[in-house]
Amino acid sequence: MMKDYLDLEEEEIIYYVYNLNWSLPKEAQEESILILSQLPEEKVDRVLPKYGKECWQNGVLVIKKIGYPRNKKALPKLARLLQDRNWPGALEAIEVFRSMGREISVPYIEKECEEALRCHDADWLEHLCFACDCLNLTKSDFSNEDNFLQMKKLAEGLD
Repeated sequence: MMKDYLDLEEEEIIYYVYNLNWSLPKEAQEESILILSQLPEEKVDRVLPKYGKECWQNGVLVIKKIGYPRNKKALPKLARLLQDRNWPGALEAIEVFRSMGREISVPYIEKECEEALRCHDADWLEHLCFACDCLNLTKSDFSNEDNFLQMKKLAEGLD
């Protein structure tokens, strides 16, 4: 059975993503969540714009609603939210990763960890460490255990 997806033009996607803004009327947000959750999988990464933090929390809801594996293209951006657990949608992103399970989640989180280590960003590592703790991830979940240990060490150095 073929599911019907909404093939929206780029301008329409931008319009609905903007309407995910939490300061807009609830009806506008809900309509946008409904419409964007019907995007074809090759466009799902558009729901978390780089700018527009006020749209991120609802963007995470859209990604959750789309579900795996259709939301796969959005997962790198979802993992990027783990850079700071105070960002809108970050805690919800952890829950989305939890619902998908370790096998799917860990590679995205590990990639963020590698990037944070490369940037020597201890704050970012501390937030990733928090996400790993929330997800009960251990070094054995990582393909490179050393990255996990370095993350832990640098994150704990902030206390």
